[in-house]
Amino acid sequence: MQKEKSDLVGVSFHSTSTYTLVDEIGRGGMGIIFLAEKHTEGVEDKVVLKTVKALSTEHEERLKEEANVATSLRHENIVKTYGLESLPLHLLPEAFRQEIDSLSYAKPHRRYEHYSPIAKLLHKNRNLIMVSSVKPELHKDQRKLFFIAMDYIQGPDLSTLHHEHVRKGLLIPNELIGFVISRICRALAYAHKYIIHRDISPENVLIDHHGVCKLSDFGVAARTKEEMQMLAGKLSYMSPEQIRMEEIDKRTDIFALGLVAYEMLTGIRLYSHPWDLPFGEQRMHVLKQMEKEIIPPHQFRTDIPEILSLIVMKMLAKDKNQRYENMYDVGDMLEQKYLYAKGFGPTNNSLASYISMFYSNFEKYTNEQLRQLNFLKGAEGKLVLKRKIEARFYTPNGLKLVMSRPESTLAKHISKQMAGM
Repeated sequence: MQKEKSDLVGVSFHSTSTYTLVDEIGRGGMGIIFLAEKHTEGVEDKVVLKTVKALSTEHEERLKEEANVATSLRHENIVKTYGLESLPLHLLPEAFRQEIDSLSYAKPHRRYEHYSPIAKLLHKNRNLIMVSSVKPELHKDQRKLFFIAMDYIQGPDLSTLHHEHVRKGLLIPNELIGFVISRICRALAYAHKYIIHRDISPENVLIDHHGVCKLSDFGVAARTKEEMQMLAGKLSYMSPEQIRMEEIDKRTDIFALGLVAYEMLTGIRLYSHPWDLPFGEQRMHVLKQMEKEIIPPHQFRTDIPEILSLIVMKMLAKDKNQRYENMYDVGDMLEQKYLYAKGFGPTNNSLASYISMFYSNFEKYTNEQLRQLNFLKGAEGKLVLKRKIEARFYTPNGLKLVMSRPESTLAKHISKQMAGM
């Protein structure tokens, strides 16, 4: 029997939700990311609001289309996007407007920006800037600032976690890196039914306090053939075809994720560029680096398993026809040939346990947390929680590449060790 349609279907209304910006937690080329409190009739929740400048009417329409795509993506390993909010620019303090206007893709991405004018403004009066879904009164300046509302993920992004390890003379264990990459493979295998992400980087991989990995920032995702020929994303994580402005497909995201895996495993970012150069020169700088052969990870650091290294190298094939065809294949290879080849391996709980122990300097843990990390036992049957940055773990070729970047924290650690020998 067919259910009778309710008379209420189709009724629309404006909500009373209000967002209060609490702190700045990151920024990119065209937007600042805020932690915000959402208030709805006395109910409070924390969300993330990412500002986006609409450069034209066409850009505004495209932004709305992108937001529609992002809100349709529902997967455990993708940060949930709720929709788009907007606020008339004239309602914002002058310092806020100036900071938004200064954003540029030519400037480096900065995270946890507690010293910016906006951050100072928020800390001075946390209730000063509010975004409300109730329609404001008309004003002669009709320009708007858009906010993409997303889930607030309580936990580090992969870039922050990696750099905190390096500062302590450590790298994230191989097995946990493989697990994180496998989860993002699953996220992208799903997302590739609809879009190409085009902006895979460690900053866009978040890990919540339950150990669930989440892919974020679909702001430059491409769907149409025209969009796939446009240059977008971070130069250091682009594929050869992407940076050459050739047509891309899902294998571009495979290459970018391979770059992330390589950096986490070895401690070295394969492609980098000086930020003080014009964008065109930055691009040429990276293209020149791409001409060099890539040292396989297991020939860079001796503690990296060869099977894991070979999987990453296939992801990094410069000819996209030599890469894996899709993210399902990458995820399957990681899980079957490496992560669970012995019948057990890392889980969300394992990752959460390790991160909790890491932030306590491995001084606070429970027997259950140790049990969750049994796959990290070494040849002698003891847990090896600390993957140390030491010269003895690097091959001559690996050391040569590390020391070619003397300004890096990794090189400074090894230089200090070698000076004390």
